[in-house]
Amino acid sequence: MAAREVLESAQRFPSGARAASELASRVSEVIDFAVRARGRASLLVPGGRTPVAVFEALRTRTLPWDQVYISLTDERRVPVTDEASNARLVQTHLLQDRAAAAHFCPIHRESVDDRADEAACGAALGMLPRPFDAVILGMGADGHIASLFPDDPNLARMLDPRNEARCATARAPAEPVRRLTLTFSTLLQSRWMALHISGEDKWATLEAAVASADPHQYPVYALLNQRQVPVRVYWSP
Repeated sequence: MAAREVLESAQRFPSGARAASELASRVSEVIDFAVRARGRASLLVPGGRTPVAVFEALRTRTLPWDQVYISLTDERRVPVTDEASNARLVQTHLLQDRAAAAHFCPIHRESVDDRADEAACGAALGMLPRPFDAVILGMGADGHIASLFPDDPNLARMLDPRNEARCATARAPAEPVRRLTLTFSTLLQSRWMALHISGEDKWATLEAAVASADPHQYPVYALLNQRQVPVRVYWSP
């Protein structure tokens, strides 16, 4: 579907709790099917505040969690003890209750340079069954997805669907500035994708992205406009 069609087919919910519940239910179905089909399932998740409700809804589901491999779409290059760490977020809010049995593969290695961190990220992703069964993405008010930011000087390379690199170091416009992200081509190596956002400002960003048709101004446009993997938008006020 073209970007406008993806937006028009978005699932709009009256509350964040309802959106989180519905998304958790759909991800549960994807995971269950994947385990039955090939014995393992893989799930990539974002950081930030929005997915917390999804994590807490998902972790109580009765699933074959010991056959599920979880990793991140991007990471802040901080220690896992730092409150900004996406790995810490996942450990605190997702890898609890029944989901504690899942295999978590963090992508960031502390105290290494850019190239070594990219290599560590690639190695971590190598532990997951591919193509990924489910990928959940968030979006910032500036239209960034994962850590693919509009003003990053390396954005064109990271968005290139022919880029064979699994991961790339990136720079955010706000602290923590140093980031690690899956490249766009890696994110697309998936069977099912969801864009989970909340707030009228985020919806306005999606509208602006579609109107601009410019992935370098709004990286989310690249996601909405690609035809390789269907994307479902989950939105709430």
